[in-house]
Amino acid sequence: MHVFRTLLLSNLKRRLTDGFAVGYNIIFPLVMIGLLGLLCKGLFQNEIATGFQYYGVVMTPFCIFLSVITAAYAGKDDAFAQTADRILIAPVSNAAIVCSKVLAELLVFAGCSFVVLIATVLFWKVCSLRDMLGILVLYLAISYLTAAVGTYLGLGMKDFLKLKNILNIPILIFAVLGGCFYPLGTWNKLFLVVLNLSPLRWINRCQFLLIYDNNRSLLYILSLIMIIVASVIMLLTILCFKKEEYGNGELPGYEE
Repeated sequence: MHVFRTLLLSNLKRRLTDGFAVGYNIIFPLVMIGLLGLLCKGLFQNEIATGFQYYGVVMTPFCIFLSVITAAYAGKDDAFAQTADRILIAPVSNAAIVCSKVLAELLVFAGCSFVVLIATVLFWKVCSLRDMLGILVLYLAISYLTAAVGTYLGLGMKDFLKLKNILNIPILIFAVLGGCFYPLGTWNKLFLVVLNLSPLRWINRCQFLLIYDNNRSLLYILSLIMIIVASVIMLLTILCFKKEEYGNGELPGYEE
């Protein structure tokens, strides 16, 4: 337990001082909500009070998913910092290495997103204080899934730097289909099936159901599904962990 706690604190320190983690999950969503809300402030008057409130709901989950690259880097940061050998020669299990990284990323991603949620509630009245707890549960589940997938990619691939350049493409496609930039709707059954393939569409729908209809059922179902999927991925990461590959990785300009 002492070893796990030491690894967790070390990973937390790295993530909290990581500009990408803070930028993706606090600065970037607030900037996007402000800009898109200002540009589209007159488009949602029939259903939602302002564009700020719409984008305050849909933008944060999208930004959490974008942090999958940060989580993948976190899986390799010991190799980049050339500290992997120190960890490998210590009496530490594979589960401790993987779980400490996932938990640290989960705490930072969810914590940053909760800061954004508080800001959107204070400035744009996105939701009531009563709904914040349910949304926080959803953010925790999304952060857990993002952290698990990113850690799996970071620890499971020798050269994930090539993959990171295309990793955001499916996330951006899901965001467009999920209405993160503009709400999409159709009567075409085939296109509707395509839209429903986006996990962000379901996540955004459950948030709107919670805020405007006081319906929490879909939120809890989606949160449970994401937690189960993330747990399976984390278990696979532990089982597939290869110590000989853990220290394999170079990132020019990376400083310990």
